[in-house]
Amino acid sequence: MSIESGPKRHHFVPKMLQKQFTNVEGGLWTFDHRRPAKGVWCGKMDALLLQGHLYSHVREDGSKETELESWFSQLESETAPIVEKIIMQARTWKQPGLTNTERECWDFFFYQQFRRVPDLYDSLLTAEQHKVQVEKFLDEFDRNVRPLTHTERRDLLDPKTLARAYRNLRVSSLKTGSDNVLSVIAGRGLAVVRIPNPKKSFVLGSRPVLKLTPPQTTDLSDPRVELWLAIAPDVMVGVGPLDQGEVIVDISDKNVRLMNESICTQSSQIVGRSKELIASLSRFVGRHVGKSPLPEMWDEPWLNSLRT
Repeated sequence: MSIESGPKRHHFVPKMLQKQFTNVEGGLWTFDHRRPAKGVWCGKMDALLLQGHLYSHVREDGSKETELESWFSQLESETAPIVEKIIMQARTWKQPGLTNTERECWDFFFYQQFRRVPDLYDSLLTAEQHKVQVEKFLDEFDRNVRPLTHTERRDLLDPKTLARAYRNLRVSSLKTGSDNVLSVIAGRGLAVVRIPNPKKSFVLGSRPVLKLTPPQTTDLSDPRVELWLAIAPDVMVGVGPLDQGEVIVDISDKNVRLMNESICTQSSQIVGRSKELIASLSRFVGRHVGKSPLPEMWDEPWLNSLRT
C-alpha cells in the first residue's frame, strides 16, 4: 500500500479502546510528562496516543508503505465487538463466555497491544543505542570484510538514514511474532477484573498493557507474572491462572490505585474520563517508562477470590 492510499495517523492505542474512557462531552483528560508545562488538559481521540506513520516502512526514496497499519486496523475491527462483550458481561458479574475463535482473536490483539507501543520499543532500543550498534557493525565490517570509504561511512551514519533504519527495524519486528508467547497467553486463561465502586476508575496509558513481575523472573509462564489491560474505566482484562478458562474478580479501591500508579509509571502519557484522577496521578507519569515491577503491597493477595 502506498503513502497516497494508506493512513497517515497511526493510533498505537486504538480509538476503540480510547472511546471507552471518554467523559460525557466525548473528550479525554490527559497528562503528558514530556510536556509538563501544559498540565492536565482535555483532548479528543483523533489527536491522542498516535504518531504519524508510526507503522510505515520508509523506502530509500522517502515513500512509505502502510500495510502494517492497515493490518492493525483490521485486527482492531475484529476485536472491538469482543471488547464490548467482555465489558457488558463484567458489568453484570458474568464471565465473558468467549468462543474459541473470539478467545484466539483476543489473545492475538492483547499480545500485539503489548508490543506495538513506542514506550515499550524505546525502552528496549533507543535511537542512540541503535546508532551505537550501527557504528559497531561498521567497525567490524571495516576490519573483517573491507575498508569502508569515508563517503560510505558518512552516508550510513547520516541522521536521516539512521532515523529511517531505526523506524524500519521497529516495523520489521512487528511483522513477526512469537507463537510460543501466544501459546503461553492461551494457557494462562482469561482473567477479568471489575471495579465495584462507581467512584473509582482505571486510566489508560500510552503503554496500556501492564506487565507486573516479581524480582525473580519476567517469564510469563510463571503464574506470579501478570499482564493487564484496562478496556474500560471499570473493567480490566489479563492473563489468568495456569490451565484455567475464564475467571472474574472484583478489585479493592487500594488495588485500583496501585494499578493506576503502575500504568502511569511505565507510560509517558495517560488519559481518562476524570480530570481530578488524571491530576492526582500526574506525578507518577513517566517515572520509569517501559518498566513495570510488581507493587510491593496489594490490599489483599491478588486474585485469591477468583470466580471460576
